[in-house]
Amino acid sequence: MKALPFPCIRPAQDRVLEALPAMGSILSGNDALRGAIADGLMLKDPGAAYYVYECSGEPGRVTGVVAICPVGALAGGDAVAADTAAAARAFADLKVQPRPVTLAYEASPVMDIILGAAKEGASLYAVTDPAGITHRVWEVKREDAVGAIRAMLDQAPEPVLADDPAYAGALVGVSQLLADEARSAGTYTGKEPFNFTVAALFPAAQVSGGAPQVPTGLLTHQVARF
Repeated sequence: MKALPFPCIRPAQDRVLEALPAMGSILSGNDALRGAIADGLMLKDPGAAYYVYECSGEPGRVTGVVAICPVGALAGGDAVAADTAAAARAFADLKVQPRPVTLAYEASPVMDIILGAAKEGASLYAVTDPAGITHRVWEVKREDAVGAIRAMLDQAPEPVLADDPAYAGALVGVSQLLADEARSAGTYTGKEPFNFTVAALFPAAQVSGGAPQVPTGLLTHQVARF
């Protein structure tokens, strides 16, 4: 499985409790998002990182890693259905993917140890939503830790979709729309960020009863320049 660290657009650490309830407005359009970045409410990380995400509450606690994967990892999304085309256009205009798509994969015990070590440090976020679910995030930038996570993901089989198929379809649609625009302009290289989707990768054994979703706006992926 190819799953890479990425530069994230996310709430400022000291303003996350202000930002999350306002995500409907912040992500209403690219102008609003750029305004939130200019205001310091949101920020663009200058470097790439993995993010360890933990969700705890009913029915228990699950831990995953957030990374970018090729859009092709969204199996079955080769064609964009009519009911996802509008969402795809909206995401393309926003120029960011608003939340990670949830994928399940076969994790090794070694990965559990690596992620457990990452969680021993101070968390980037620890917020509890109105439903009583606590969301914690740790940023992983240290070279050796990034290398260890990447090595484990490289060895893992391809993940499977554990999210709303319509959302996955819209993400495939974003990639197709922006790729078509780049080809028309003669600038397409295949390395553009819209060829990747940000995903929350959870061990399949932990999410057999239903996979969690990372809150909208907490960890987003820029798919086009602005």
